[in-house]
Amino acid sequence: MNSNPGRKVHLLSFSTPARRLLLALSCAALGLMQWGCASTPEGEPVHGKDRLVSFLAAKDGRKVVIAGENYHYVFDGDPSVAALLRWSGRAKVTPSLNGELKVARNQSFEGSYVLMAFDADLTPEDRVFLAQTGFAKTEVKYGDRTGPALRYFGTVYGTRYAAAPLKSADTLDFSRANYVAYVEQETATGAAAQPARTPLIYNDDGKPLLAGVPVFLVQGGTDYRCRARFMGICFYK
Repeated sequence: MNSNPGRKVHLLSFSTPARRLLLALSCAALGLMQWGCASTPEGEPVHGKDRLVSFLAAKDGRKVVIAGENYHYVFDGDPSVAALLRWSGRAKVTPSLNGELKVARNQSFEGSYVLMAFDADLTPEDRVFLAQTGFAKTEVKYGDRTGPALRYFGTVYGTRYAAAPLKSADTLDFSRANYVAYVEQETATGAAAQPARTPLIYNDDGKPLLAGVPVFLVQGGTDYRCRARFMGICFYK
């Protein structure tokens, strides 16, 4: 029995295991009283950006990699994206990312993008190909240009990995520094899980592979309006 009823007992006076037990019992008691105890309260999201060094795609078109200095963003290429990556006229299409990539604590991410091509830049064969690929007719204003265009909306879901150095032959010569913006979700109990090592590696012949599948460097053109973009990134050969 406490010999001094007026003395205050501080939580810090207990050993670490005892403090943890006391906190757990307190939460349980509060839960029974309908007050509740949140075990992983949401913290403030963390915004950041990653400088781009390359853009690669698996030769079967099923996987795409946006390679940054810090992370590699790997996602599935939907049928339309796969078809565009194999199309010789892809520099006529302007892709751009809508806002930030949303990165979860397990390093999965999602984002949305739009692909657009002005009608004036396309041949009749181009228009047929893009329509078959899923593009729809629209009227747009983009920069200093206004007019009829073909447009496609898409969503990407993938995983963010820790980057590894790329050979110079597998990087892009950007016209200026470009970045992928992202927002990470964290909680008050700790930071997000550490990203796994990138699946983009080199074989014994020095050729890049993505999960065992050969990849190729996706290069844009040198159009004066910088229509050679991917997800808002302006680049050229």
